[in-house]
Amino acid sequence: MKKIIFIVSIGLFSLASEAQGTLQGGNTLVFRKSPDFDDTAIAGSRYLSENFKTAKVNKGTEDFLIRYNAYGDIMEYKNIDETLELIKEKNTFFNFADGTIYELLTYKIDNKNFQRYHQILSDNGLVKVSKFQSIKLNPARQASNSYEKDSQASYSQNRDTYFITINGVTHPFDGKRRSLEKLFPNNVNAIKEFYKKNKIKENDTDMIVLGQFLNNL
Repeated sequence: MKKIIFIVSIGLFSLASEAQGTLQGGNTLVFRKSPDFDDTAIAGSRYLSENFKTAKVNKGTEDFLIRYNAYGDIMEYKNIDETLELIKEKNTFFNFADGTIYELLTYKIDNKNFQRYHQILSDNGLVKVSKFQSIKLNPARQASNSYEKDSQASYSQNRDTYFITINGVTHPFDGKRRSLEKLFPNNVNAIKEFYKKNKIKENDTDMIVLGQFLNNL
């Protein structure tokens, strides 16, 4: 793994501001220093996995040590003994050595704009099935009476949510047949037949099966 060369603009202080690192071979990572945050008093973790794993970024050829911060929806890069936060708009595609792929997707839900990292479960170029994973912070609570105990602040994982992207447009998907028929109105009969044979639920295994079906429409 090659060492990053830091380039910091004049007038900005240290790496607390945005900086760019350029590697030989044409790969570029855009990052900033991760803010200091002490969460030792918080139970659980802001990460799905705290381990950094080897990944190629932005469909490049260089390997980096990356992990996903599911609480902040941030990708982090390990550079020697420093953890750097990757600038979301500049780092959009992560292909991990174990085959896991994350991609930055942009979409609307109830007229609200989102730009979030999704794990890609299936992708044939025109249709992709993905899921969004997130972690929430549950605040500490003081006991309201002598029979209760104070509760510690804690991180906990939210329920995974699934999405289907068609020709670059991303839609939330609840796993139901009628929801799929609305997305693919020209394939209603094929979808009905598929759901008769497969009891599709909102889980990774079923969503991958669904993706394989959509790839053959």
